[in-house]
Amino acid sequence: MSIVIQRYEEFTPDVANQTIGHLYPEPIVGTRISGLGEGVGLMSSIARGHLKFASGKEDTVIVKCIARTDNSELSKGLNFYTNEINFYQNLADQSPVPIPRGLYAAIEPATQDFLLVLEDLGDATAGDQLVSCTEGQLKAAFRRAGQLHGTFWGKAKDLEWLNYQIDMKTMLFRRDALFIPGLQPCIDLFGEYFTGNRADVVYRITEQYIDLFLYALGGEPTIVHGDYRTDNMFLVECDGEPDIIAFDWQNTSGGHGAHDIAYFCSQSADASLHGSAQQDALKLYHETILEHGVKGYSYDECVDRYRYNLLITMITPIAICGTLDQGNDRGVELGRTILERSFSALESMDCEALLK
Repeated sequence: MSIVIQRYEEFTPDVANQTIGHLYPEPIVGTRISGLGEGVGLMSSIARGHLKFASGKEDTVIVKCIARTDNSELSKGLNFYTNEINFYQNLADQSPVPIPRGLYAAIEPATQDFLLVLEDLGDATAGDQLVSCTEGQLKAAFRRAGQLHGTFWGKAKDLEWLNYQIDMKTMLFRRDALFIPGLQPCIDLFGEYFTGNRADVVYRITEQYIDLFLYALGGEPTIVHGDYRTDNMFLVECDGEPDIIAFDWQNTSGGHGAHDIAYFCSQSADASLHGSAQQDALKLYHETILEHGVKGYSYDECVDRYRYNLLITMITPIAICGTLDQGNDRGVELGRTILERSFSALESMDCEALLK
């Protein structure tokens, strides 16, 4: 029987022993839980679990379960929790992208209550979207995305459990439950960002959303992270060069790889990187997927898909600013930050020209 919890305080010594106890040479006699990611983990609850063993030795793990806010119902509606558990149960050991090792992963299908226990990477520095990534981190994120997408290019269709971005029910839900209801409140609350014809551009995106989405995420499917941004990464160095460790695989799905890199640039990179740095990262991404065996995918098509994905990723700042429970002041500031970056990225690639 799968063991799941609703609040991370329920990760007791008994639960710890039943789920991860077999990984240790002695029983776990005590657990202490401390919450993490205030204002960051909008869609789930994350905590550090401090384990104490019979000998007095200690260790730590990361414990993840459903969100404490109404966002948990939204997450369930979007299959976020099921997606991440499926990733750790089925794909994690094949991932070319460094990830925290999964120690236990289980979900109750009827309720989507879940428990995910991960290794604690300790001193690794998690990204902060309020601080722009560097040019080196931008390239590292694009390179790692290329490795992920190239590895699973054309293979996603063989995974029976995988949900796909190209799904009419999901597309309509995103448009009708998030994008359209959030747009006017977003304009009302954050009007200073809707200069020039930006409001008109976003209204046209909502009107054409299905057609835009079908092309942006169409083509040969691969595995996409789906929420690829610095808040969901540890920013590290490897051999003296910037690198990333990706976590939070709640939006794992089958779709087009350009979605991840468009999402990253529009979410995590300031306008100063939306010029030559963005172009260099795009070229690196394309070179990387070719190195991993992808054929028949030109650089021009890669750029084209990237531009379309910049259009549809506008849903994220609109949803955060206009509809979601933002949790605290950081959530509001996060909304402002990614709204500004999303407009900058969209305009840097002349994406308006793609709209009817």
